Amino acid sequence: MGRRERDIEQYFREQCKKHGFLCLKFVSPARNGVPDRIVVTQAKTVFVELKKPGGTLRKIQHVMHSKLRRYGAAVHLVDDHESVDRLILELSAGGRQTAEPDEREAV
Repeated sequence: MGRRERDIEQYFREQCKKHGFLCLKFVSPARNGVPDRIVVTQAKTVFVELKKPGGTLRKIQHVMHSKLRRYGAAVHLVDDHESVDRLILELSAGGRQTAEPDEREAV
């Protein structure tokens, strides 16, 4: 388990529910490359891109994530249970840390 993107997404949704976060599927018909999920907590709202372990962003995703960050949005990339757990821990702590872009996002 945990080897496919859908396994990571299922685990992520379960963890969000367990911690009382609102986890919404994000689809924007007029825009390609948007992150997979929007997570709303008491402290903040973040965008989350889910990938299979070691997966990389497509160029359009990199462009959109960079644009969102320029507007002040937090965009996180998770690709395994450990990165999901780290993000959940950060969000549970009130999201005080800021996520740095993952080196795999460079195109």
